[in-house]
Amino acid sequence: MALTIREMEAADRRAVSAIDTSFETSVILDVTISSRRIELVERALAKPLVKRYPMADAFASWSTWDTAFVADDHGICGFAAVEYEAWHARLVLWHLYVSPARRRSGVGRALLARVEAHGRSSGAHHVWLETTNVNVPGIAAYERLGYALCGLDRTLYDTLPYASETAIYMSKSLG
Repeated sequence: MALTIREMEAADRRAVSAIDTSFETSVILDVTISSRRIELVERALAKPLVKRYPMADAFASWSTWDTAFVADDHGICGFAAVEYEAWHARLVLWHLYVSPARRRSGVGRALLARVEAHGRSSGAHHVWLETTNVNVPGIAAYERLGYALCGLDRTLYDTLPYASETAIYMSKSLG
């Protein structure tokens, strides 16, 4: 069976919840801001950082996505959830996760292609996402797929264990 990208069904929730969201990085991006410039500077870590996003967040009440897609290849190996914001024609990518064994194999690319097609059909002009400055592997993947830095917020994560992280915003035009 080839990889299939399809809309998530209620029966997929258990398999989606089982996706390992962890990643490891040996560098993070330090944020440098001046009056008219934002720069992300790689800094090597003394030891690799392992981070895991709580998959329960994808189904939390504050996670207001309205459409989700799964990558299915003899089982769920990826998940993307989006919300269309009509007032500014933006498709917000709330969540994108690919099982570690399937990373760098085209699953994320296929999910994002489906997300972007959905955005175009919904009337979105761009896709927008938020990640963190420690998610260097994710940022690099988004950059390879045409997403670019469009802003940041040093105050978004004000509670532990995220207080030392900076929210990074990226977007991609669908034009």
